[in-house]
Amino acid sequence: MISVLNMSELNRSFFSLWTLLLCIICIFSMIISVTQKRYRFAAISLIPFFCGYFMWQALFDVHLAGGGSDISVITRRLCRFSPAVWVSALLVLTAAAVAALLLCVRYGKRSITPNAVKQCLDSIPCGVCCFSDNGMVLFSNVCMRNLCVAVTGGRLFSGKQFYEAVGNSVLMVEGRRWCFTCRDILLDGERLHEMTASDVTAEYAKTEALERDKAELSKLNIELKEYTLGIDDAVRRNEILQAKVNIHDEMNRLMLSTQAAKIGGAQDENNIFSLWERNALLLCMEAESAEDASAVSRITDLAKALNIKLLWDGVLPPALYGARKNLFFSAAREAIANAAKHSGAGKMEISFEETNGYTYCRFTNDGRVPSGEVRFAGGLYNLSVLAKKYGAVVSVNTDKDFTVELRFENEPA
Repeated sequence: MISVLNMSELNRSFFSLWTLLLCIICIFSMIISVTQKRYRFAAISLIPFFCGYFMWQALFDVHLAGGGSDISVITRRLCRFSPAVWVSALLVLTAAAVAALLLCVRYGKRSITPNAVKQCLDSIPCGVCCFSDNGMVLFSNVCMRNLCVAVTGGRLFSGKQFYEAVGNSVLMVEGRRWCFTCRDILLDGERLHEMTASDVTAEYAKTEALERDKAELSKLNIELKEYTLGIDDAVRRNEILQAKVNIHDEMNRLMLSTQAAKIGGAQDENNIFSLWERNALLLCMEAESAEDASAVSRITDLAKALNIKLLWDGVLPPALYGARKNLFFSAAREAIANAAKHSGAGKMEISFEETNGYTYCRFTNDGRVPSGEVRFAGGLYNLSVLAKKYGAVVSVNTDKDFTVELRFENEPA
């Protein structure tokens, strides 16, 4: 039977190539096992590797010797086996090497390995970097390395220096906003630093849009408050306009009556003049009293609608005129609304006092007295702003009953 030693050079080259491929497969299997930290499996892969390498070395010695007698004894004995034995041995070794390689690949796909963790972290859209106290980088993914190059212009060699460059902040990097944070972690009793970088471009844009909407809403709220404060003035102007229309119509009637009257002497003239004077005074008084009566009627109707009995202690002082009178009626409406909404009151007394150069308007209800400090908000805040505009002061007294006080400074005579 022919042996491997007596085979042609071409046939021995086939076996050399086969053994070389077998060694390469075993090397790949060992490398993958080491990256997976399966060192025992890598040691098992050494068996087919050494067998394949030994067979390849024997064929290489025969090739160098040219098939002559200048070969080692081990090589001569190994090459005396028939090609069928070599093929059987190589088939067994190749099957073992391929099985080991497939097992490594399968383990890498189904198990959590360091390589799988690295691939996962490299695929996430945020940056991750782990470094020790001296700045040595233990791990960093692709995103963090790219951010380091974009921010510092250099590669990520020291995590400590990179953290000092960015800190815990939000930076604009290549047209996108990144939020950098760092925290301490413990790994096997050793303190490490984990720095992350998150893409917050969308969140930042939404925050800016929210801030703009908030500013517009605040502006709209201010305008709405000013509009609310101006409603009373608009109503007052309409009432004054209506009073002027009534006066104008009445004066036209007087003029037409005067033209139609037949004046026969001084007595008739005096009668006409007296009629003019009396009607003019009545019209002026009617305009003013009509305005006050309308305002009083509105707050009376409001109190009645809220089931609050309204008591008047005195009449409007002379110091309440014009804008001050309108402010008084606004305060009365707000006091009635607050008494019904917050105090559950059933009665409210409106009183006046003039002393020490001031005029006081007090609105006292018999409802619940709040505990703690009363903070101005809503209607009371708007009322205080309007009062400040007219030189008045709004205050609250909760000693016995809940009282809203409006104070005016009397003008010097």
